Parts: sequence; structure tokens; C-alpha cells
Amino acid sequence: MRYFFVAVLLCAVLISAGCSKSDNDGATAKDYYKKANQFIDAGYPKEAVDLLDLAIKKDPNYFEAYYNRGVVYYLMKNYKAAIDDLSKAISVDPKNSTAYASRGEVYETMKDSEKAIKDYKKAAQLGSRETQDYLRAKNISW
Repeated sequence: MRYFFVAVLLCAVLISAGCSKSDNDGATAKDYYKKANQFIDAGYPKEAVDLLDLAIKKDPNYFEAYYNRGVVYYLMKNYKAAIDDLSKAISVDPKNSTAYASRGEVYETMKDSEKAIKDYKKAAQLGSRETQDYLRAKNISW
């Protein structure tokens, strides 16, 4: 029953976003992004990923879509995909401290301390106070 409800809800969202087979369907990357956030909030990560895919297809340089999809992949324990998306987000906006800190967290979860610390240091250098506090607590300078 849950899957039926999710399928019906996804169809309704896609229809309301103006989705069709055409790339010129009227829905913008931001429209898909907003709908994806609703699915994230409702606890439907797979459906959110599908909508973020559409947002990225519409705008291949959409930082927020890559970032959020990376976070969703992390929550789904798909760490390689999370690293890939967070890395793409960083390539789109290399001065975004949050993306470095998040990628560092994924690396840390994967037990790759060297890469995690490197990303945490970069996030701290870019001004992330939370990351600075974290590194300071571990006696690591940046």
C-alpha cells in the first residue's frame, strides 16, 4: 500500500511540475529541486533523488541539486555516489565550505581519515565555524 501511495504521490508531483517526455516541458530545475525537498522532508529519499536527477538534467551546474543529492545518497549509505555528487558540487562552487565539510563527513564515515581531515581543513579555511570548532577540539590546525 505504501508503494502505491508513493507512486501516486510521485505522479502527482511530476504532473504538477509540468513533467513530460520533452526537455522543454516548462518545469525548471528549481521546480524539480523544490519538489525534491518536499520528498526529502516527507521521508522519501529515492523519489527525491529522481527529482534531483531531473533538476540536474535541466541545469548541469545546479550546486544545490548536486549538494542535496549527495546528502541524500549519504543518508541512503551510498557513499560513493555521495562523494561523486559532493565533489561535483565543489567543482561548481569551490568556495562553499559546507560542501567540503559534508564530503569530509562522508570520508570519515568511510574510514578515510586523511581525505576527511583534508576536506575539514579546507572547510575551516573557507570560514566554517562549526568545522573550525571540530578541528580545534581534535587539536588539528588548519
